[in-house]
Amino acid sequence: MFVHTTLTPGAKADGGPAEGGPHTTTSLRLPALAGAVFFALMLVYAQLRSPAPTATDPAREVARYVASHHGKLQLGAVALGLAMPAALIFLTGLVHVLRQVEGPSRIASLAALGGGILAAASTVTTALIQGTTAVRYVDLGAGGTRTAWTMVLLSTGGTLLGLMVAIGATAVVSLRTHLFRGWLTIVSVVLALLSLIGAVTIGYGSETIRIIAGTAIVLDGVWILLVSLFMWRNPQRAAP
Repeated sequence: MFVHTTLTPGAKADGGPAEGGPHTTTSLRLPALAGAVFFALMLVYAQLRSPAPTATDPAREVARYVASHHGKLQLGAVALGLAMPAALIFLTGLVHVLRQVEGPSRIASLAALGGGILAAASTVTTALIQGTTAVRYVDLGAGGTRTAWTMVLLSTGGTLLGLMVAIGATAVVSLRTHLFRGWLTIVSVVLALLSLIGAVTIGYGSETIRIIAGTAIVLDGVWILLVSLFMWRNPQRAAP
């Protein structure tokens, strides 16, 4: 994992238990910093991509958008790709925290890990398709560009599904163990539901649905930032 392990005074250097009990601690500040970097890069990506067409917009309108924003879309794809290593480092810290408090089953931490990996894989797919479309939109033509943009949106839906699983698993653990304060636990539950709604509706052209999906992505990023702050303020936690 990317969490940093140290030994406090009283612990044996060879890793064995010292008199008075184990004092091994794990620093969560690297995952916390990675979460903040991820949030910043996602803000950059959102600014570079906005305003974006929907999956149901006419082909000529989508092609016109890509042609006039292809430079920003390429930079956005780079920002999105760079955000994924940060997201995976953050994920190691989140899974570590969940494993500490959920008990021997560790089902929730495994679910969060799987959801995070799904979100990262879907996001990398989004970056690849968006970058390729921005470079090859002339070769693709209007119809091909519209198809590729639809794939960008649907892969973003996969990102939301993965985040729904990760945030939902964290919410379940927090409800059982009071890991977070009550308001953050409630926010986690709401965001998991909002991410699910955004994921299954992102392919539709309604303005309301577009707002829901966009809001889910932004608020999921804010959630990652909040959990990163929690890790930063609680950098040393007893190892399981």
